[in-house]
Amino acid sequence: MRKRAIFFPFLLLVFLIHSVPVLEGRENREWSEKKLGQVIIKADRAARHKKWARAITYGEQMLAGSAVLDRETGPRYIGLLNKLNRYYDKAGRLEEVAPRLEKAYNLSTEHLGPAHKITKQSRILLYKLLVSDQNYHDAIPLVMENIALLNQRENDHYRRLHYLKQLYSLYKLTGQFEKEEQTLLRYLQLEKRVFGSPGKEDNKTVLDLAENYCRQKKAKEFKKLMKKHNLNYTCP
Repeated sequence: MRKRAIFFPFLLLVFLIHSVPVLEGRENREWSEKKLGQVIIKADRAARHKKWARAITYGEQMLAGSAVLDRETGPRYIGLLNKLNRYYDKAGRLEEVAPRLEKAYNLSTEHLGPAHKITKQSRILLYKLLVSDQNYHDAIPLVMENIALLNQRENDHYRRLHYLKQLYSLYKLTGQFEKEEQTLLRYLQLEKRVFGSPGKEDNKTVLDLAENYCRQKKAKEFKKLMKKHNLNYTCP
């Protein structure tokens, strides 16, 4: 009886060890290229009709299928991960997939390159999440990367202005006033180059710079700025 009592748990252990690969293999066989393609079509159709809850349901399935058929470092998996993240964004549920946003950005940057369309999209989503969470410090490198990727074509000057405005705003929010000042000066210089004569937006940026000088107690620079733009502004 003693031998039998010892032998039974041994048989059970052997059974469990040998059954795991069988179950995993069965799960893998449930996914095929055809099935994954069908699920992707369903997710895309739901997204086109702005049925985001349904798009997310099918999106979770397509990502699970891709995880079986593809490597995580492969372009299809990365693309589907980013697509699913965008569904969550459209549904107003970005916070639910915070780790995935960072994962998509890191994977696409490393394996597709920082200038790839998917990487740009994942960078936008990650930036949006960081700003909504008031994590301004971590958002700064993303904006700096956007600026670094711009080339010198005239059409990119407008985007550069947009990113510079984001950057000096983030420096202000993080109390990095010297860097804010430098970025404000870059913005004003580029704006003058693009538009020529100063406009309403220029005056707003000048006032931001004046406020910055006040914070840094740079009286000399402040007075010079007021005289140059004929403004009557006093530090609060």
